[in-house]
Amino acid sequence: MFQKILLNKFFILFAVIFVFLLIDFTNKYLAEFLHLLPGAYLVYAPSGFMLLFVLIAGWIGALGISIATFLASILYKFPSEYFLGFELAFVNGTAPLVARQWCIQKLGMNEDLSNVTAKQLLCVGLIFALIDSALIQTILFWNGISTNFVDGFLIMFIGDISGVYIVFVLLKIISKKLVKVDIRDTK
Repeated sequence: MFQKILLNKFFILFAVIFVFLLIDFTNKYLAEFLHLLPGAYLVYAPSGFMLLFVLIAGWIGALGISIATFLASILYKFPSEYFLGFELAFVNGTAPLVARQWCIQKLGMNEDLSNVTAKQLLCVGLIFALIDSALIQTILFWNGISTNFVDGFLIMFIGDISGVYIVFVLLKIISKKLVKVDIRDTK
């Protein structure tokens, strides 16, 4: 039984790593024109998937996001900057987890996301974007990668919040389509 659970967690971990790397890499090449400052895109869809994976998979999702962020950092974002990659990975895995835990404790959001409300989703997205933007830009400023913390924070916050809400809207549209398909199939 324990091996089965462990194997499932490993599968989830590797799925998160692979899918997030694919999303981040695709975003890098399709939305490069939205990359205004180091670490700051005007619209950054991967942040929405970061939060989604952590909301669904909890700490395993956070670990997967951290590993994927570290790999992306050292492979194509900041090559051979291992310590910077580690710092960014830690924040990208921790920020959505902290936002998730805060909403569970303070807003009564269920850990399994059953009966989650639009208000709770809006709050978790906002909290995540604030934490992630502030900490990532602090790291980039501290390491001399970014020279303007305020501009970096504002652009990254806009990018994170837009990415989160784009993913949430897409999920809502997809879920409505799936519900319509299920209703038609039962008739």
